[in-house]
Amino acid sequence: MKGELTASLGGNRGERTQNSDSIYTSPSGEQEMLIPRRSLMLVRNVGMHRYTDAVTLPSGAAIPEHVLDALMTSLAGLHDLNGTDVLLRNSRHGSIFIVKPKMHGPDEVAMNVALFDRVEDELGLPRHTLKMGIMDEERRTSANLGACMEQAKDRVCFINTGFLDRTGDEIHTSMEAGAVVPKAQIKGSTWLTAYENNNVSVGLNMQLAPGRGQIGKGMWAAPDNMADMMAAKIAHPQAGASTAWVPSPTAATLHALHYHYTSVLDVQNEMLAVCSAETETERAASLARLLTPPIMPEDDVAKLKLNDDEVTRELENNCQSILGYVSRWVGQGVGCSKVPDIDGLQQMEDLATLRISSQHLANWLHHGVCTPEQVDTVLERMAAVVDQQNEGDAAYNPMAKDVDASFEFQAARDLIFQGRNASNGYTEETLGMYRRKVKGACAGGAETIVA
Repeated sequence: MKGELTASLGGNRGERTQNSDSIYTSPSGEQEMLIPRRSLMLVRNVGMHRYTDAVTLPSGAAIPEHVLDALMTSLAGLHDLNGTDVLLRNSRHGSIFIVKPKMHGPDEVAMNVALFDRVEDELGLPRHTLKMGIMDEERRTSANLGACMEQAKDRVCFINTGFLDRTGDEIHTSMEAGAVVPKAQIKGSTWLTAYENNNVSVGLNMQLAPGRGQIGKGMWAAPDNMADMMAAKIAHPQAGASTAWVPSPTAATLHALHYHYTSVLDVQNEMLAVCSAETETERAASLARLLTPPIMPEDDVAKLKLNDDEVTRELENNCQSILGYVSRWVGQGVGCSKVPDIDGLQQMEDLATLRISSQHLANWLHHGVCTPEQVDTVLERMAAVVDQQNEGDAAYNPMAKDVDASFEFQAARDLIFQGRNASNGYTEETLGMYRRKVKGACAGGAETIVA
């Protein structure tokens, strides 16, 4: 917000800084034009399910973290609203842009609208200064997206599919319906295509676009594979999206080229004509596709022709992904980051990808696709793989030598074996509990961390 953010690229590769806007003068010298040189910055708050003891109630109880987040990020936004340098302005019209994730339907959106009112009152801001981005990443929001946007009609500036968290929610929501298909097959599921299409269609029907706000698409999770990203993410503007999540400034710069190849405005206008002509029967069919769970046929494994080796490979992929991320989160306090997958390829892992992997294994355990003994065996084998992948990290806590004494390993195991009963399949409560254990052990001066 102050234009002072920098990031070293390491070695002799230089430093990233924020550019100032540029002023161009017309040939006649009579007019000046301000050209923005930075992307519009939105701040993402935490989900409503999180609690923090950074601030406590008089009773000592923790408070909802999203309340503190809304207040503090808005307070930081005052640097932009009150700034005097016109060449380093984020908002052109005096707004602060806050993205709200993991909201479950219109009632939770309405609660956040009321929270934004209170924050504005507390900071002395005009009503509707705080604009809201709605992440469409929980099934109840997907099925009621128009109603969600209506609740925030004076604030909504952005809607976005978040297919990673949305997949985790879909698995958890379908937990009792049956065994879900392998992760790779979920990407081709009926509900996922309907979900991506529905987000754009609703955004157009609610007149967020063209011209009034952004319709976005989800993350590219392979930060070192830009060639494949360039081949794949062109589909986003072609689908009517005007923005998308990317894992790095480099990826953002490359993805920006896609919007020069495709006129999103033309695409949206064409789609709007189609959406306007859609019948109630067609809308009902779209909703039915959206609500189609990605479960196996009744004779599950046999009909999908999954043999023991394929089940084992699925377990290995999930367990390695979980351990690779959890070992850093619990052991070092490192969240979203690049983590090598089972083949050593760097992948972006975060709470959403963890939610998918842990819920997928919880579902397969619940429906007997695999046994607890199989999962434990694979977990221990993958712990050794993850240890080897991190052997050059001095801050890393090895797991395989004593899995019973490893907080990181036990956290990963709990996420799987207790995943069926985890609220909405969220992982933060388990991660936070084990992270506190690690910090407590370190504070106690223990040379080794033991459970």
